[in-house]
Order: sequence, then C-alpha cells, then structure tokens
Amino acid sequence: MPRAHPGRWLLAGSLLTLLLLLLGLRVGSYATSYAFIIKALRQYDPTDPAQLVLVQLRLPRLLLAWLAGASLALSGYLLQTLVTNPLADPYLLGTASGASLGAIVTYLFFPALTLGGLYLPPLAALAGGLLATLLVVAIGSRRGRVLPAPLLLGGVAVGALAAAVGSLITFLKADQGNLQAVVFWAFGSFERAGWPVLGYPAAVLAGSLGLLVFLQKDLNLLLLGEERAQALGLPVARLRWIVLTLVAALTGGVVALCGPVGFVGLVVPHLTRGLLGTTGRLNLAFCAVLGGGFLLACDLLARLLYPPAGLPVGLVTALLGVPFFVSLLRKKSF
Repeated sequence: MPRAHPGRWLLAGSLLTLLLLLLGLRVGSYATSYAFIIKALRQYDPTDPAQLVLVQLRLPRLLLAWLAGASLALSGYLLQTLVTNPLADPYLLGTASGASLGAIVTYLFFPALTLGGLYLPPLAALAGGLLATLLVVAIGSRRGRVLPAPLLLGGVAVGALAAAVGSLITFLKADQGNLQAVVFWAFGSFERAGWPVLGYPAAVLAGSLGLLVFLQKDLNLLLLGEERAQALGLPVARLRWIVLTLVAALTGGVVALCGPVGFVGLVVPHLTRGLLGTTGRLNLAFCAVLGGGFLLACDLLARLLYPPAGLPVGLVTALLGVPFFVSLLRKKSF
C-alpha cells in the first residue's frame, strides 16, 4: 500500500471520522436528516425531543466511541513498540483485565462511584491496569530483556487471574441491582456515555499525544531492541515506565466507562504501520484517528444489525478481530 504523504492519510482519516459521526447521528429510533442535525447542533432546543436525543444521547455516545477507539489503538501501538511484539495488545497483555478488576471493585464496593468528589472507576481502572501490566512485564523479562513468548503467556495468566478474581468478587458481593449493571458493562458498550464523563478520556488522550510528540524518536529507537537502544544512550527504564503509565491510563479510562472492547489495540496499529511505515512521524496521531474511526464504524454496524439499541460493541470488535489475530499468527513467526 502507498506510504507517501502521511499528512494526506491523516486528513483522509479525519474526514472519515467526520463522515462516520454524521452517519452515527442519523441512526436510531428517531429518524433525522443532515439538515436537522446541522440545525440541532447550531441552535439546540432542549424542549424538542428529537434534538434532545441527538445532542444529549447520540452525540456523547459517538464521541465516547471515538475517544475509546483512539485510546485503545494508541495503547496497542505503544505496547507493540515497547516489547517489539506485533501481538502486544492491552487485552492480550492483561492490562485491560487488570483495569476491569479495578472497575468492578468500584462498581460493587462504591455504589455512588465517587469518593471525596472524585469519580472512582477510571482511577481504580488505572491502578489495576498498571499493576497488571507491570506484573506481566516482570514475568516476561529475563535479565532486563522482555521476551515475546513469556510475555504473552504471562499476559494470558495475569488476565485469567484478574478475570477470576473479578468473577469471585461479583459472585460474593453483587446484589440484583449492581449485578445487572456489572453484567451489562462486561459486554462492552457506550451506554454510560454522557457529557460529564467525556472529560477523563479526552484529557488523558490529549495529554498522552502531547507527551508522545517529544518521545517519537525515542520510541523509534526502541524498535531496535532494548539492548541496542540503551547502547545508543536511550534511557530505556525511564521510557518503559512512561509508556506503561500512559497505556494504563488510556486503557483504564476506556474500560471503566465502556467495559471490555477488545482487538482495537491489535488491529489498528498494524493498519497504521501498513499505511505509513514503521517509523512515520505522524504514526501516533494517525493511529489515534484511525482507531477512533474504526470503533465508530463498529458501533454503527452494531446498531444497524440490531436496531434501535444495537449489539454490544465488544461483540462486533471480537468478531472482526479474531480472524485478524488468527491470520497474524499464521503469517508471523514467534
């Protein structure tokens, strides 16, 4: 595929995102036109039920879907770069499972979901995701080097352990009310979307992209391998901490708000490198834009397949991601 003009690819991805947003705003129980959408966005009338649904329900849902896709795609790109393994992904390496455990704890032990004015699910998911990732990296490291096979097996083990602990806590502590909420959350959806909850994933994504602008060259050096990168003067240990913290923050916010939405962090980074090359200067930005567009498309497909509520988007990403994962296993040698 052509790799020239990365700015054009970024522009194309942005236009695709805008198109998917407009299509998503039209799909639902209320039939709308593009003229109505533009009118509602320019002159919002909260007394109009159709405009209320459009601005207060559909638009936050679509923005959360884009933020979730961008965050998961960026997380996958960072992990694949950090461990130089094309199979690395927030879900395969246990990050999302740890974040899920943190989110489950808040849903079951803190029904109000706030403590001292702080919204707990993203913070607990951040802590759980970071701890799980550090444990997996420790399992997969030998003499300071991260080895692909032990890393993936460690990710499977830690992910299974976190899932088991989360299931045990749910079995012991859940009542009829919060059990339904946890089960529905576990399917992966954007039903919790609303203007108040968009701030956390938006701030983390913007802050991560801003920081990564200064780390782009370091990440490219890391592709040479940890030993060679360190010989060239790269502070590998410090960079690893930064990347793992960013991955945990990006993944934790998504899991806390949307539940498990797998395979975005596996598929999109490969598409990014296929279009722009391995070390393109716009890879990170394009990966985020493409990830957001990918999840918007999955959400649109989910609502078209099962109108008006739609299928859980986690089911759609799994149906698309598993064949990609299998084909990747057959093509690569590990």
